Amino acid sequence: MEDIQSHLGLDDQSYRKFKLFNRILISYNDFRQSHETASLLLDGNYYENYPEENNQLVIALNMAAIVAYARPFLDSKGELAHNRLPGKALRTLNAEEKEVHGIVITSRHTIMAHSDADANLSIPLVMDLGHRKVIVPKNASSYAAPLKPETMNVLCDISYKLQEYCFELRMEMEPEMLNILPEAQYE
Repeated sequence: MEDIQSHLGLDDQSYRKFKLFNRILISYNDFRQSHETASLLLDGNYYENYPEENNQLVIALNMAAIVAYARPFLDSKGELAHNRLPGKALRTLNAEEKEVHGIVITSRHTIMAHSDADANLSIPLVMDLGHRKVIVPKNASSYAAPLKPETMNVLCDISYKLQEYCFELRMEMEPEMLNILPEAQYE
């Protein structure tokens, strides 16, 4: 089977640019999803009376916003996209935003998209019931750690800022991509 580079007839430099351009397009959508999910969580007042009310909804939307946000910064497999969004994207963030970025990425790696035993403090406990002992599983899981509303608000802002950054990069690269990408015929 012919690889993508050969199929498109691209030299190495053009192929690298194509993959970066594709990563930028994909990242735009990831940041948009994160922003829209965070906005829904915040604007819907789902944090109000949390965790007594809307517990599962806050957890699910929190997880969705974090996972979508983190995608551009993680390894991508396959031929069609650059491995990750270049690190220079983070230069657009201020100190508070960089701190939240770190919290979000760590949260994604440990308890949002994985069941990290260390992050979950998953040391089972033995409980003596008097007549017998039982083992009680213990782990924190994502249920214990949704982002606070203030932090989610910063994530919402960061997601929008990086979405716009990706759009600017797209606009910079698009003229060159017009000469690289295959044309579709409109009928």
